[in-house]
Amino acid sequence: MILLRRRGLVALGMGLVAPARIFAATASKTAPPQPGADLPVPASGSLRFRIMRNGNVIGTHGLTFTQKGRTDQPPPAATTAAAGSPPGNAKPAPTPVPAPAKPPPVLGPLTVKVVIDIAVKLGPIPLYRYNNESTEIWDGDTLTRFESKTNDNGTHTKVMARRDGGTLWVETIKEKYAAPEGAIVTTYWNPRTLSAPLIDNIDGKLLHAKIVALGPETIPAANGDRIEAVHYAASGDLNVHLWYAEDKAKPGEAPPPKHWVGLALTGSDGSHITYERL
Repeated sequence: MILLRRRGLVALGMGLVAPARIFAATASKTAPPQPGADLPVPASGSLRFRIMRNGNVIGTHGLTFTQKGRTDQPPPAATTAAAGSPPGNAKPAPTPVPAPAKPPPVLGPLTVKVVIDIAVKLGPIPLYRYNNESTEIWDGDTLTRFESKTNDNGTHTKVMARRDGGTLWVETIKEKYAAPEGAIVTTYWNPRTLSAPLIDNIDGKLLHAKIVALGPETIPAANGDRIEAVHYAASGDLNVHLWYAEDKAKPGEAPPPKHWVGLALTGSDGSHITYERL
């Protein structure tokens, strides 16, 4: 039984994901944002979904994010002297000089690990199993390495991508090629999925997809809450629906990046597959 189309399912993909807040307003005047600081890394370091098939839970999709130097707390605001004049001939107290803004900590490589596990059963009898484990490494804004192993109900695939001399080389069982500039894999957690060249994270093929925004919607979370997000539909080599949400920016902060909150597709057996955030 073939349940899912490979180019439609896998996403590498806590409350709404909190983007890293690297600067307060004063800090941004003295230190530019570091490359990669806009990537939507959850403050908790993890992102998890439950996978539904026709309304029934069939598996989970978990991501863990590790990066040295990332912080989600802005620096404390500088204190100022209280307004007013001192009594009599007392000299006014000197106004404290705010400490100079410190540059943000140096961000190390970002490592994203994913484990997807699916089991479809008829009572105690397993009908379909799917497992994917992958690792994605970013250096600033640049994807430098990706490895993925998949067992699709007994069919095994492997993809490896490594950057060499500024070029991302993708290697599969059948071929090796140089990926286009800015290409990323279809792990979906990164909102650049909506505009970058895409590499299939299951078989490593370069995809030719068209992605359009369908507008704002609310989608369910696993705990029964509703999430406000924007619905995107991909067609061509990639047939999947994606939802990304965006937190409101706080005063003095740059707009936060979109973060992945949902997915839907049609399985090759006609079943309806959805992701609900845990």
